[in-house]
This record gives sequence, C-alpha cells and structure tokens, in this order.
Amino acid sequence: MELLISAGNFSFTEKLTVKYAGAAAMYFVSKKLKKKHNITDERAALYEAAETWVEALSGRNFLGGSKPNLADLAVFGVLRPIRYLRAGRDMVDNTRIGEWYARMETAVGESSRINA
Repeated sequence: MELLISAGNFSFTEKLTVKYAGAAAMYFVSKKLKKKHNITDERAALYEAAETWVEALSGRNFLGGSKPNLADLAVFGVLRPIRYLRAGRDMVDNTRIGEWYARMETAVGESSRINA
C-alpha cells in the first residue's frame, strides 16, 4: 500500500485518504476474519499454522520436494513481510518453520523491490 501511495501520481490529500482509509478497512476486515475463523489468540493461530505447514512438508525440504513449488512460494510470500517483525521472530523461535524459511530465502534470493 505504501509503495502504491508513494509511487503513484496522487495529491497529498488523496495519499492521506488512501493511507488511513486503507488502514481502517484492514482493521475491520481483520476483526471479521478473526470472528469467522474463531481466532481469539492471533499469535497462537500463527504458531499453529506454521506447525501445520512444517507437518505438511513430511521431512521434505520443500512442499514441492527438492525445489519449491507454487505452494512454497505462496506461504513464503505471506511470511516474508513479517519475518523480521516481532511476530515473525517469535514464530521462528517458537515453531519448527525456521529451517524451511531459511531454505526458501536461499532458493528465492534477495528481494527485487525497486525504490522509486
């Protein structure tokens, strides 16, 4: 979102509106999703999802076997933005997903984000 706002051709007022309206919308979406999936402890739900992923690997390096498949890339894409935030660090410290994540970092490589 921040990249779209900073790279887009928006006025100052439009940037502020998009930034704060988007944040408010995501707050309400998260509340609705938590209720729908009966999540009371977000961190515990994250840990449980990470452990479910590791169990699905069944001892393989990647879900795709010796190389990542689309499922590996999808999960990595969701986790990469939070990896070095507190929740992401805690997830790696308190689950078995860290080794898979490190393999994915090596396989995928550095981010190709372009700073405009």
